[in-house]
Amino acid sequence: MSEPTQISNRPPPEVALLIETSTTYGRNLLRGVSIYVRENGPWSVRFEQRSIHESPPSWLKRWRGDGILSRLADPAIAEFASSTGIPVVDLNEQIADLGLPLVFNDERSIGRMAAQHLLDRGFTQFGYIGQKGGYWSDERLAGFQEAVHDAGFPCDEFRGKAKTARDYRRRVWETEEPLVARWAEELPKPVGVMACNAFRGLQLLEACRETGVAVPEQLALIAGDNEDVACDMAIPPLSAVVNADRQIGYEAASLLDTLMRGDPPSQQELYVRPQGIITRTSTDVMAISDPLVAAAVRFIREHACEGIKIDDVLRQVRVSRSVLQNRLRDALDRTIHEMIVSVRIQRVEELLVETNLSQEDIAERAGFKHVQYMGEVFKAKTGWSPGAYRRKHSRAI
Repeated sequence: MSEPTQISNRPPPEVALLIETSTTYGRNLLRGVSIYVRENGPWSVRFEQRSIHESPPSWLKRWRGDGILSRLADPAIAEFASSTGIPVVDLNEQIADLGLPLVFNDERSIGRMAAQHLLDRGFTQFGYIGQKGGYWSDERLAGFQEAVHDAGFPCDEFRGKAKTARDYRRRVWETEEPLVARWAEELPKPVGVMACNAFRGLQLLEACRETGVAVPEQLALIAGDNEDVACDMAIPPLSAVVNADRQIGYEAASLLDTLMRGDPPSQQELYVRPQGIITRTSTDVMAISDPLVAAAVRFIREHACEGIKIDDVLRQVRVSRSVLQNRLRDALDRTIHEMIVSVRIQRVEELLVETNLSQEDIAERAGFKHVQYMGEVFKAKTGWSPGAYRRKHSRAI
């Protein structure tokens, strides 16, 4: 007879997740934790809807579970861990010195990756707009500046009214809007800019619209995180560094599991590198130093899908066809017609992938008079028929 299986009578560990549900980043952290628990659990998990700047929950003072994963940027959580002996893994990234085991983004690598993306597009002038006083933003700035300076170029930092991360909770952004607009207008052009995150990027895009700065032709913009709804809804859509959110959640859960078992962790601090770049329209350009070309390209990007013709572009920039053709070829190696078609084809690709619109509706919305002609041009430019492209790449629900 075989030996009886050893069955543990220990209940699953009780874990509190003090992680916001209000951001893409927080939800992806939670997904990473969930994957770890499915593989290695079970855990008895306590979490609730939270925003990123909420205070510690009132129940925490009397809670006596087994471990905590925390995004609280508050020394009180370190004091709680010290007084109770309950292990806490820190994920906050606003404050770097809480004295807790931590798993953070490698923020400097995020900054360096964004800088390299812009350097690869030929930019030689750079700017950074961040949230002063937040560890994550200041470190992204440091990495961005290092890469830009190593390449031999200057970097202009936006300096607003905020001095600490706390200032941004007081809606200081609203009072900074005129300053951001003036900064965008006064930056040397063309310029490649990193925004610390997607929402700072949205603020800069609005400032560029107010001041007539063409994005991406005069100011190419990349965000330090991929808050996907914000990036996709931006005008133009916002390129972003893709952080390893889920991996960070997974690694933090693994570290906490080690601590709850009483085992020594292999390392108390883990910094996880970003995964890559998602290129959207805000950086889908080569640096354009010719203001005439920048104005023409901006007009084409904004109106190509309305069915404009070459003469409409010429009326906008007020030069002859030969002058604009020659300067477009010098700057981008394209003709006016090729630029118009390129923007329309990009719009067709987006609608095929992201919607269930008919090809007739897509042709109309992309500026093509006839669906057959759209199909012929699309096949010539991409090598795919519209139907085949949709079947291969569709993300529509």
